[in-house]
Amino acid sequence: MPSTEQIELLATPCVTCREHHLKCDREVPRCGRCVRAGRECKLGFKFKPSKDTFNRNQRWLRTPRQLIYVDETRCLTTGSPIEDISSYEFHIDETDTGEPEPTSSSTTPPIIAIARDYKEARKQPVEVSPVRNQLRPNDSLPNERTPETELHPYRGHSGIGSTTRYDVRSLQAGNDVRIPPIRNILAPNFHTTSTLPLKNRTEAVLFRHYIQKLAICLDLCDPHRHFEFVVPERAAMCHTLLNAIFAIAARHLSHTTDFDPLASNRYHDECLKYLIPMLNHASTVSDENLFAATIILRMLEEMDVPTTGQDNYSHLLGIHAFVNVGDHYMVAGSLSAASFWVGLRQEIYIAVITQQPVKVSLDHFVVDRSFEPADDYTWSNRAIVLIADVLNFCFGENSFTVGRWNALDEACRKWSATRPPSFDPFFYRERTATTAFPEVWHGSSCHVIGIQHHILAQLFLTQFDPSIPKVGTNRRAAVKQMTNRIENLMRELCGIGVCNQWTPPSMFTACMGIAMFGDQFGERSDQEALIDTLRKTEADHARPTAAIQQQLMKAWGWIPENEV
Repeated sequence: MPSTEQIELLATPCVTCREHHLKCDREVPRCGRCVRAGRECKLGFKFKPSKDTFNRNQRWLRTPRQLIYVDETRCLTTGSPIEDISSYEFHIDETDTGEPEPTSSSTTPPIIAIARDYKEARKQPVEVSPVRNQLRPNDSLPNERTPETELHPYRGHSGIGSTTRYDVRSLQAGNDVRIPPIRNILAPNFHTTSTLPLKNRTEAVLFRHYIQKLAICLDLCDPHRHFEFVVPERAAMCHTLLNAIFAIAARHLSHTTDFDPLASNRYHDECLKYLIPMLNHASTVSDENLFAATIILRMLEEMDVPTTGQDNYSHLLGIHAFVNVGDHYMVAGSLSAASFWVGLRQEIYIAVITQQPVKVSLDHFVVDRSFEPADDYTWSNRAIVLIADVLNFCFGENSFTVGRWNALDEACRKWSATRPPSFDPFFYRERTATTAFPEVWHGSSCHVIGIQHHILAQLFLTQFDPSIPKVGTNRRAAVKQMTNRIENLMRELCGIGVCNQWTPPSMFTACMGIAMFGDQFGERSDQEALIDTLRKTEADHARPTAAIQQQLMKAWGWIPENEV
């Protein structure tokens, strides 16, 4: 039986929760938060202070008047050691006015250079602060948001309840680099005064179009609707964020109306002029306004495929830089967390189309793989994490095992069995002889996206089912059963998309399924319905589908294989 002192040691909050500034439930041998998030739970120890006291005549070392601070942020991000410390250090003494003085005139670290340049313009001191789990006062706290609303507030919070979860993790985790934020630096992408109200009517039209038509595509699983409410308010002070809004709105209007097709390029270039240089600085990864701007520009990049002819994923790489830095700055309920979920959905779209694993790190405390009671938004995000795990299983290297397939399949079944009944449609009608898809009506975008991503996970698991014989007399029957299941799931996926076009991503998700599994439909009427869905998505929502249409028509034999 453990002693009283041993029990006291076991009841200490774990180191992992303390590092993430989270409340630990102190369960042993692993706390509930670490179990749900799939992290290593490092036990902490409580040390009792000694009763001994120092002598009154104890002599202490005097702090020197001049302190030397070494900026190691660049070596942390690159993983390389500092070769010459003298070129990266600056001095501060008691008489210092806040101006860092480099010891070398030839080499100046980039972050300190930014601080000095803009201090000279704004006369603001540079404050070198220790790492804290809080964000910069100018741009990080989401203090302007709508009250938190849950579709089902009576359900328990995700932090309380059973710790049942599926132990399937992504192996493509990025480097968890924790970089101290550099505070009180006035970056060039911030206005000194609010730009609202806008003076230019055309820009006001673009601003309104973003809020009314495009923000819904980003706020699918966000109860606070950061991209509709917080981002426009932040854009009043953030130059890059404002131009990102103008760029995405102009591009969407140019694809769906006769709006000037070159207008978006001007705003896009203005964004890149500041965003690209700032991505070279370690402090940028903690700036959630730039994170949100990168998310918006990635959405624009997806729309540009018909114009450029290819998707170079440049802004997707920028998203990786923000996400893979670690979760030190990703406070739950913040704009950073909202941007993470949008970035993950964008990464899933690319992973499906390119048939590659998800490259965004899923090793964050906001990622929840449990099945305990929670609000509907959390359940939708769990389905999104599940499809990411499934894609990593299907397309990852050395990850295809029967045991892992069984674990993922069980997770899919458990999500269906334990999800809230609010995910059921409020209207459902089976398809008829003249229709290809059933009618499925939902009232919330988070329900639509959650159900659709769960269907996608089922589709890929069905296609990659290891129990299907590779050869033999039983293969034909097994393949036929697999094809029938895929067709039924696809009809459901497309029916949800077509009947819920008020949330455009429902059509995007349906197109993902069509791109991967549309070739398995043999009836001409079904094929035409799939093509109509692709065409409508491109015409109404500026999402490129022409290449998918061409590939499917070749697969169905509508056009010769050798025809371009």
